[in-house]
Amino acid sequence: MNRPPYRRSDEITAYTYQADIYCPACLIETLIADGIAAPAARDMPTDDVLEQCADALAINRDDDTTYDTSEFPKPVFLDWLTPGDTCTSCHQPL
Repeated sequence: MNRPPYRRSDEITAYTYQADIYCPACLIETLIADGIAAPAARDMPTDDVLEQCADALAINRDDDTTYDTSEFPKPVFLDWLTPGDTCTSCHQPL
């Protein structure tokens, strides 16, 4: 996959949640709509929101084998994407 030189292969580019893939901003909106995150999450870094939500749901984000994406989002790294992958919500390229 060709990528701009400023992007690392281990960069979290998106999140998979409930069988869909989201950009960080759309993930936050989805978590708010699902009642997992509060509207104030819009003003927070994605990782902080996910950490707070995981704590509230007793999910160990450090061990992604302990939960499924139907329960809580998992990161998608740049190397895992294929050309043409887009966000489920805003349809922007990832």
